[in-house]
Amino acid sequence: MIQDCADNGWGEFRTHVALMDQIADTYDFNDHALGRLNQTIKDALDPNGILAPGKSGVWPKSYDKSKWALKKDYIK
Repeated sequence: MIQDCADNGWGEFRTHVALMDQIADTYDFNDHALGRLNQTIKDALDPNGILAPGKSGVWPKSYDKSKWALKKDYIK
């Protein structure tokens, strides 16, 4: 359903924490420019990655996202 919405150009307003990375990946205009901007701002304001790492799909550069993010396999 998430991909169907993205294919039609619709964005998700809210989601469960387990789906945030998957939702963030659907905002892929200009090679994920919004995600890169959000990560740059997060790294500038929170260089140690203490405040809500991974929230809304925004991970600090210092984190290995693959170790913390829930994989799509877990979500059915």
